Amino acid sequence: MRGLRVLSGGLTPLILIACFVGIGVWVFRLSIERRARAERAAEQTEIATTEATRSEFEVAVGVMGVLESTQSQSVISEVGGQVLSLLPNGVEVKQGDIILTLDVPRMLRELRDQEVQYQDALDDLASKKRDLAADTAKARIKLEQARLEFEKFGTAQDADLTQKRSQKDYDSEDLDLRRDRFGRQKSLADEGLIPGREVELATAEIKAKEFNLEKQDKDLELTEAQTSSDELTKQAAVTTAQADLDRAESREQDELRTATVAVQIRENQLARVQDQVANADIRAPADGIVLFEEQSQGMLGRRPLQPGDQVWPRRPVATIPDLNTMRVALELSQQESAFVKPGQEVIITVPALPDQTFPGTVTDVAQTGRESTFPGTGMSRGERTFPVRIKVDDRKDAPLRPGMTGLVRVIVERIPDAVSVPLECVFQRDDRHIVYVRQGKGFRAVEVELGPESDDAVVIFKGLEGGEEIALRDVTADASESTPTGGGQSSSALPL
Repeated sequence: MRGLRVLSGGLTPLILIACFVGIGVWVFRLSIERRARAERAAEQTEIATTEATRSEFEVAVGVMGVLESTQSQSVISEVGGQVLSLLPNGVEVKQGDIILTLDVPRMLRELRDQEVQYQDALDDLASKKRDLAADTAKARIKLEQARLEFEKFGTAQDADLTQKRSQKDYDSEDLDLRRDRFGRQKSLADEGLIPGREVELATAEIKAKEFNLEKQDKDLELTEAQTSSDELTKQAAVTTAQADLDRAESREQDELRTATVAVQIRENQLARVQDQVANADIRAPADGIVLFEEQSQGMLGRRPLQPGDQVWPRRPVATIPDLNTMRVALELSQQESAFVKPGQEVIITVPALPDQTFPGTVTDVAQTGRESTFPGTGMSRGERTFPVRIKVDDRKDAPLRPGMTGLVRVIVERIPDAVSVPLECVFQRDDRHIVYVRQGKGFRAVEVELGPESDDAVVIFKGLEGGEEIALRDVTADASESTPTGGGQSSSALPL
């Protein structure tokens, strides 16, 4: 017993010390907690807030696009060559102004060559005309000579044959007379009225005449045969001369036609080169601004034409857009394209003109997607997008230029009397969405049901009535000891 009293007497001071230490720790922790709660209250008091508004809500799709003209005239280079000089890209021009000049030393050399070849073709044509005309004239003279010889031969032969026929007829008549006289002389000789010698002489004369007449017949037949043969020869000479003339005339026509075609070809080639030289200065087809075509630079991308670049024939080198008819070209994602339709109202903001907005209308929405190639869309290359065209209804005389970027807000829907808050006010807890509504000096988490959203705000279908003060950030983000609504997961902002 005495031992126990001694032991208990020794422990009492230790117990008392332990109690005092415990009370001190508890008081210290309580003061820390009170200080933390006071700091959180002060922090929540300082958190930026906004008001849940009740008004007409515009559901809009916001996309960046590029301004372009709906009506543009293409400037075509009729000839090829290197760019010697050109106007600054985007400068205003008047119809007929020289916007680009090609360096054409090759064209000038070709022009000189074509002029020489054209003159050679003309000289060749003139020479052929002289030579062929001379050949044809010779053939015509030979034909005339052959015809004259044929006519002279015919006249001479006709006279000779006529003479011989007349002499034969005369001798034949004379023979007939002598035969009649011989008959009378023979009768008289038989009666003894004349000597018989006379009858003998008359008989000899008749035989001589008959021999001569027979000779004349043979000579006439031979002459007629020879005349017919010579006539055929002369006729053949005329026919040959006529054939030679026909060939000479045909050759003259053919070779002159060939030489004339050669001259025409050279003339066309000369005119083509002359036209190329004349078109080395490329002019603006209309008033406007000149936008030169871009050239690929491989890994360096693309850039407008500049001196030293090669221009190819019949290729566009620039466009002259009509600045009075402007539109915005853009691409929509597959999700966005489901909400955009022709005829919808559009509000356009141009960064280069920040103090103005321009009304527009959706005119075209592609029905099929394509790989994204449009700059400034923020989409991954190869993502399927849908091209859209927006007409600028009123440019308000602003200096809108093709190539400017513009932020397009397509008004998809208008919801009257809707409660809405900024997107940054909404936070996700698992499958729920909450906002932080001010309550006294702090905030309370309120679960909300979301509706359509625009590019910076969202409709609240359920959970708010409008007019509430809403935190613009997660009020529990820095309070590890607090437990957010729906569990111990940290809160995160709803993606825009």
